[in-house]
Amino acid sequence: MWQFDLKYIWIHGEDRWCFLLAFIDVVSKKVTGYYVGKTCKAGDLVTTLNEALNKEGITKDHQLIIRSDNGPQMSSNRFFFYLKRLEQKLKHEFIPPRSPDRNAYIEAFNSIIEIEVLQVKYFRNFSEVYETIFEFIEFYNNRRLHGSLKFKSPKKFIEGVNNGSITPCKISV
Repeated sequence: MWQFDLKYIWIHGEDRWCFLLAFIDVVSKKVTGYYVGKTCKAGDLVTTLNEALNKEGITKDHQLIIRSDNGPQMSSNRFFFYLKRLEQKLKHEFIPPRSPDRNAYIEAFNSIIEIEVLQVKYFRNFSEVYETIFEFIEFYNNRRLHGSLKFKSPKKFIEGVNNGSITPCKISV
């Protein structure tokens, strides 16, 4: 299962918002795909998901559930018809309104990025935001230790699962 959501980021020097759209794997805690932009429309969601599916090697042989809130990008016709055209066994679940606990993994990631990056950084421009988010996700996926992964990074956790030294726990979603 992947969960996804949008995060608003304030650009102090430009006095405007920009957006982070991120997909997270609930087992490995890996950010499988993300987009940072001055806008975030349904087409950006389609492109980001498509890139993540390709990068992670998700094919029609995989049964993947993606879960989101009911935001306008997620409930758009463009995204709906994109999902219908996919040959994969991909299922999109919407969480009920006012129930962020049903999307806890992406909400936790958004909280982490808020505390560790956004609250401590002054952004002069969009380029700084983009570079900072890129660097943080690289750190988050490859070096940041996660208590729920027995203090391994998502990268080390996935390597352990692949070589048989780690058996992933079943997660209730």
